[in-house]
Amino acid sequence: MTIGPGKTKSFTVTIKRTDALANSYAGGQLLWSDGTHAVRVPMVARPVLLAAPASVTGIGGPITYNVRFGYDGSFAATPRGLVPASTFAGDVSDDPTDSFQPLGPGTTSFAVSVPEGATYARFSLFDADVAPASDIDLYVYRGATLVGSSGSATSAEEVNLLNPTPGLYTVYVHGFGVPAGGAGFTLFHWLLPDADAGNLTVTAPTTASVGASGTISLTFDSALEPGRYLGSVVYAGTDGLPNPTIVRINKP
Repeated sequence: MTIGPGKTKSFTVTIKRTDALANSYAGGQLLWSDGTHAVRVPMVARPVLLAAPASVTGIGGPITYNVRFGYDGSFAATPRGLVPASTFAGDVSDDPTDSFQPLGPGTTSFAVSVPEGATYARFSLFDADVAPASDIDLYVYRGATLVGSSGSATSAEEVNLLNPTPGLYTVYVHGFGVPAGGAGFTLFHWLLPDADAGNLTVTAPTTASVGASGTISLTFDSALEPGRYLGSVVYAGTDGLPNPTIVRINKP
């Protein structure tokens, strides 16, 4: 390739894994040379055995997404859930200090028991289910240990726990910025078991080939009632595959 002074050209680099460790970073460099001058381009790559989205969302109709394989062998994708949301309705007052403490002002708490076998826990607030002009945040504790928090500039908050330790959790709602008189809200939570609920069907390739792509299709029970649901797609076929893809359905 010839590049004139001050000019640019694009090029494509393809990196293929041979004996590099999967899911680990490896570094190298690309060397350009005209026999006199040399330009080195540092490169870092992390080979994965499967590239899949962390999450997908829908409203109850079919969902498809693509995956890309980094190994040769068998492959399977199976469902967990869907499970409907459990809810708590509450009110929270404003914290004049804007500094959360579990027993401080402007907090409301709820106890949630996470059972054995739970593979995923999600705790969520939605702006549509919180009093207008409010900014409330979420904090999740197991005993005295903070295990997750969410504090955006609105009331749209989410805490996710992968393979949570079974036990009693306390979910705190904190009134960071709440109108006089307090704010009503609905707290949503899901506890996803290691089981297929029979309302999510997964269709996927049965073999994997390095560099190949595949399509995964999700269909849902037409009898699902309106509401918010959570599920996941679990991958199998070799060690080192990524965490399940989380499936969120908001059926109107």
